[in-house]
Amino acid sequence: MRHSTTTFMTLLATAAILVTSALPAIAQTKVYITRDADGNPIFSDRKSAGSETHVVQELPSMPAFNVPEPERPSGESSDEPVTPTYTSLSIISPADGTTLPIGVNGDVRISGVLTPALQKKDSIVLLDAGTEIARGSQTSFQLDNLDRGEHRLQMEVRGPDGEVRITSQPIILHVKRASSLAR
Repeated sequence: MRHSTTTFMTLLATAAILVTSALPAIAQTKVYITRDADGNPIFSDRKSAGSETHVVQELPSMPAFNVPEPERPSGESSDEPVTPTYTSLSIISPADGTTLPIGVNGDVRISGVLTPALQKKDSIVLLDAGTEIARGSQTSFQLDNLDRGEHRLQMEVRGPDGEVRITSQPIILHVKRASSLAR
């Protein structure tokens, strides 16, 4: 009985060595190359008449490296929230000087672009001649039933304390409406 256990363990160890030594060969892929009538290479995973064998090896790779944290002055704590620095805020639609014709009823969508994206604690405010007319977390506002005349529109990003972080360029929007006096 003892002899059969030793034989079994020897066979098991031999099988383990054979399997582990065959793993690198299994990891390689064989590719067969043939040429067409014009001499262009044709690659295949199946051997054909006149094909040459090409063994594809694993590509060399480099492990990722850690980027060190930037050094902070001794008075700063890494637990303090970082206030983002917005780089641009622009109203892209409608264009400056646009006139809304009669029949549109003063309805218009104001769209802007903010870089980088708005932080959760901040908000975007739409102003008309310095007066807040809309607020939200998006850079697009639908305005309905604007009075006729000139509107000076501008966007601002404000922090939770009301501090203005960035302001867009103003645009002038002209609204034409039918007058109730013209009868």
